[in-house]
Amino acid sequence: MEVKSDKNFELNADIHTVWNVLINPEKVVTCVPGAELTETIDENHLKGKVTIKIGPVTAKFNGDVEIEKREISNYELAMTGKGSDISGKGGASMSMWLKLNALETGTEVCCRMTVSITGRIAQFGARMIGAVNNKMFEQFISNFTNMMEQGNGDESTAGRTREAEPVKAASLVSSVIVSELKKKFDKKTESE
Repeated sequence: MEVKSDKNFELNADIHTVWNVLINPEKVVTCVPGAELTETIDENHLKGKVTIKIGPVTAKFNGDVEIEKREISNYELAMTGKGSDISGKGGASMSMWLKLNALETGTEVCCRMTVSITGRIAQFGARMIGAVNNKMFEQFISNFTNMMEQGNGDESTAGRTREAEPVKAASLVSSVIVSELKKKFDKKTESE
């Protein structure tokens, strides 16, 4: 099952500052819900873990990330990742593209992400996985924005390792259900 997300957001920091944080995996991973960087092989190849919990199902993935493009002249970054559920019952792959645009008062970040999931988590269906993926993406944006507002994470994350907390998607799932119900009721109200 494959889901896609496109998100744009603005930061109150200049493009060079945002770029320097964005290309630092040790800083960025602290913003990804449930993620942990376990090994840096070289500047373009990393290993990590991601834990996702949706209702009673918890999936833990070990995986590899490859930074395929890091172009400072265009402020463009592209990466792919692949992982296997440690239980052997599924896997995930991801591709992400990011582009920075200078604004008068800050920086616009444009993101495009495609995630493909197999196994236990996939049983929730494309609609639910897409909605949970969007909520996780929003959490990343919120975490990244907060990190940038707190001085680029220089002091708050330097030299500090942390245990990744699993993404607890139960609240995400309930917000997705409420959102879907609102859409259905809004459509009924419009047709009446």
